[in-house]
Order: sequence, then structure tokens, then C-alpha cells
Amino acid sequence: MIKLKQVSKVYPTGVKAIVGLNLEVEAGEFVFLVGPSGAGKSTLMKLLYRAEQPTTGQVFVGGVDVSHIPQGQLAGLRQRIGVVFQDYKLLPNRSVAENVAFTLKILGMSKGDIRQRVKAALDLVGLRDHMDALPQHLSGGQQQRICLARAIVNTPPMLICDEPTGNLDPETSWEIMRLLTKINMHGTTVIVATHNKLVVDNMRRRVITIDNGRMILDQARGVYSVGVN
Repeated sequence: MIKLKQVSKVYPTGVKAIVGLNLEVEAGEFVFLVGPSGAGKSTLMKLLYRAEQPTTGQVFVGGVDVSHIPQGQLAGLRQRIGVVFQDYKLLPNRSVAENVAFTLKILGMSKGDIRQRVKAALDLVGLRDHMDALPQHLSGGQQQRICLARAIVNTPPMLICDEPTGNLDPETSWEIMRLLTKINMHGTTVIVATHNKLVVDNMRRRVITIDNGRMILDQARGVYSVGVN
């Protein structure tokens, strides 16, 4: 599913965000990315959905070197990758259903297909009864579930989550992680960047630790590394 070969990312300021990274993630895996703030986790995720390009090296997603695909093919790539952000990025004046349907409308799907997919996604995250509500009238946990529904409504094979529980209380954080586990059980590859030690230690999934742009630890059934903040 994912393969990085000697990938480095150096910003114009001279900051080395990623340094000589080699990484493989198989289809259907659930992977945590951990490490201090500024370690390179977010940059790594951006490389996967081509919000950033590597300075050197190759980034393969689904067998395609996404670091060199033409600009015109980016939309096709991003249809295959769902992304969940810490700050939600919801449309405040659109209903829950309209937020989830937004990408499908851009793809030109029929109204019937959109309605069916949106209902299925909202059923999965437990928000079917709130589909006509505006996001600002819902809790933070519910807003993050809207983001999850939006990310999976097109049934992408890969889901990337950047600090999905960063703004949530512990109980709500566990609700989000249970949903991610459920999505992963359906065959979706899930990659989660997080500082939530309790979640990582209890779930015992693959844990990749990044520090100063380098992978310093890769644990099959890992825990949050000592010394990582």
C-alpha cells in the first residue's frame, strides 16, 4: 500500500523535516505515528497525499510514485485517500449531510448515489439522526465524526488522521478510536498521528516513532515510546 524509499524533505528555510526515511505499510494495517511536536509526522502524512513533495526519494501509494505524478492526476490520488484533520475543516453554513456529500458532488455523482453513500457513512459514525444539523450546533466529538464520515464516504482504501483526538476529552477520544478500528476492520488502511499515549499503549497496534525527521523505532504491537512528548 505505502512505500517510502530514502525520502527526505528540506524546506526552503533549511529545516530538515524528513531525513532518509524508508518505510513500508501493508494494505489493511493500522499504524500509529508518534513523536515530539515538530518531529516530521505531519510532513510525512502530507507527502502521502501529495500536499508536499519530497526533496529527494520516492513515495509510493498503491504502487504509484505519487511524488512525481502530474498535477492533473492529483484529484484521482486524493479520491483514494481519506484525510481527517485535528481542526475539522468543516463548512460552517452547510448541514452535516452537505459537508459529507461535498466531495461526492465535486466528483459529479448522481443525487441518488450521493444520498445513499452519505446515509451509509453517517450510519457508520452514528450521526444519521443529525444529518440536517449545522456543525456548530454539535459537540467536538460529533464534529470529528462528521470529518470521519466525510473522509470515508468515497470508500477510500487508505485513511490518514492527523491528531484526530487532539481537541477531545478522553471518553470522546475512545469513541473516535473505536470508529477507526471499525473502519480498519472493513479493510481500510489507517494511519494515525497522535500524542495520545493512553490510546497508543492500550490499542497495541504497530507504532512508528519519528524524531528529527528520522524513524527511530518501529514496533509491531507497540507502545508510546519513553521520552516522546
